[in-house]
Amino acid sequence: MPSGNNKQAHHPFAIALAVTAGLLRLMPHPPNCTPIGAMTLFSGNKIQGFYSWLIPLGVMFITDLLLYFPLEQISLKAFSWMTPVIYGCFLLNVALGKLITPGRLILKISLYSVICSTIFFMVTNFAVWLGSDGISYPPSLGGLLLCYEMAIPFYHYSMLSDLFFTLCIFGLNAILEQGLLISKAEAKS
Repeated sequence: MPSGNNKQAHHPFAIALAVTAGLLRLMPHPPNCTPIGAMTLFSGNKIQGFYSWLIPLGVMFITDLLLYFPLEQISLKAFSWMTPVIYGCFLLNVALGKLITPGRLILKISLYSVICSTIFFMVTNFAVWLGSDGISYPPSLGGLLLCYEMAIPFYHYSMLSDLFFTLCIFGLNAILEQGLLISKAEAKS
């Protein structure tokens, strides 16, 4: 479904911004404070076709590979049974990005960012509860609610960083596009 946002298949600013945002994941950061959610929403909105899906998956996979050994050093895993759930949530962000239409963009982008953060929170923590084998969380409604309760601090970080990075990446793209339009207009005159 086209979103009417004048996407180009190989928009260089959008692709560069998406890849750069994804690579920022490699920098030290508080838990769940990366621009990955923003990058996936942005990719869906500004990059057309197969690349809108490929770039977020590629960036996630490559950064997961690069994080493999550093995470192993602190007994964490870059890849686990949760990886398909996490990647699936980010692909849903790409799909939601395609729904953002022109007009009132700051409001729409902010709303979609919060929706993406909330979906990620709900889906990944449901998967954690489902996959806990009753060890961490009992297989009951109370166990599910406890799982969500224990994850609330992470949701706070995710939602605020997703909102911040989403506004930054869309805003920076708008500035770069405006500068390109001005440059093209000056070149014609």
